[in-house]
Amino acid sequence: MTLALRITSGAVLLHPPTDDEVAEVVRAASAPGAVLPPGDEHFVTWLAGRDPDSLVRERVARVAHNRDLTRRPQWTLDLVVTVSGIAVGLQSLSGLTGWPTQRIVGTTSWLLAEHQRRGIGTAARMGVLAFAFEHLNAEAARSWALAQNRASIAVSERLGYTLRSRREIVEDGHVLDECVYEIDRVAWMGSRGDAGATVVVSGAADAVTAIG
Repeated sequence: MTLALRITSGAVLLHPPTDDEVAEVVRAASAPGAVLPPGDEHFVTWLAGRDPDSLVRERVARVAHNRDLTRRPQWTLDLVVTVSGIAVGLQSLSGLTGWPTQRIVGTTSWLLAEHQRRGIGTAARMGVLAFAFEHLNAEAARSWALAQNRASIAVSERLGYTLRSRREIVEDGHVLDECVYEIDRVAWMGSRGDAGATVVVSGAADAVTAIG
């Protein structure tokens, strides 16, 4: 299914990517230090220890698989993050187990390093939250971040999330502290404009129908 969904959030445009767009931005991300400093790639597990060609194949296949938004119990809507027509990362929105009876979504994202710390991540998150709360009637949204990932946590705090839980996890021999942040519908609607970006969602009907 080709979706007409477009989400404009400030200077950021989010839309469902083509295979070529996924390949382009993932290949850019595969260069050492392109997303995280060398040695920190384990913070984004799909980057760690992969060569560019295998990364591209894997990510293109994953996004293609996710295009079936009728999939249950969990669906994932992948959106390419663009600024001035240039793809700078990916933002995903997923229905958690229990959807649609429990209307809770989760978000994940990454940006190329040169586009970080410019408000793009905040604008992208605002865009998918507006779609989730105002078009999918989500009850709450969650975001997972390692305690070391201050950029992601700062976005959550800026948008009004609260810390729900934290736990220790082990990935590739590293002991990491994972935090779960949550914002509910009431909090979002009450603080919708506080982060500054204006969000406009268009062409949402097909995605809303498929997700249910």
